[in-house]
Amino acid sequence: MYDVAARKIQLWNAAMSADPDLYEVAARVSTIPDTATAVLRFANSAYIGAVYPVGTVLEAVIRVGSRQVGALAMASLNRDLVDTWGAPELWEGSLVVGRAAKLIGRLLGFGRSENEHLFVAGLFSCSGSAGLLMKDEGYLDWRRRQWMKGASDAQMLERERMVYGANHVEVAAGLLREWNLPDAIVRAVVAHHSPHEDAEKALWAAMMVLPADSPSRCLDLPFKHAMRALGLEEHREFVETEAKLFADVTVDAFTPEPALRAVGDA
Repeated sequence: MYDVAARKIQLWNAAMSADPDLYEVAARVSTIPDTATAVLRFANSAYIGAVYPVGTVLEAVIRVGSRQVGALAMASLNRDLVDTWGAPELWEGSLVVGRAAKLIGRLLGFGRSENEHLFVAGLFSCSGSAGLLMKDEGYLDWRRRQWMKGASDAQMLERERMVYGANHVEVAAGLLREWNLPDAIVRAVVAHHSPHEDAEKALWAAMMVLPADSPSRCLDLPFKHAMRALGLEEHREFVETEAKLFADVTVDAFTPEPALRAVGDA
């Protein structure tokens, strides 16, 4: 997995550059089969208003833009991670959080680079939970019981450390540092339970977009309260709707066609 992960991170870096070379981006996409397929399907989806189909990776990259390609590359990397760790149920929730974090950043007036970092931070905010779930398949049920007992966020993190040797924030931070992702991303993930900077608060709020029963949710506060705290309450429904739509389209982009799935199952 490491080689593929490295290629996806390199693709993200190329796609996020200030002046991306779309030919280089397309060439990198073409070396990663699942990402290439997802980019083509995303480019032909109603989500971006596709009027006529495109059939090459370069055409798809030009249509959706390099930053969307970078987002799909990191979504693919996150899917690899949660699948490997036996936690596929966390993936869709992570897409919602990533998209919501980026949208909240825009509403707060952040720059493009900071918003892209917020997307990745949101996307990988569930990676620590996936790591603990790999250690203990009953982890999510255990966490839910702690909430029912009235545990605060700080108490939850301390209990995780006592039971598992590290809490989900520490597990996530270790992974992101191992992949040499920017410090801004790591800081946002580390602080999403106790945010101080505005970017950290944006990720904190994005975590609450998830339904209360979502396995990806690790904060117990209504989303409307979080948006009110940021002065963005009037945008709550827009963020919720857009984040869920992005997740649905992205999941579809990575879902094998029925015929291909049948071949794979045979």
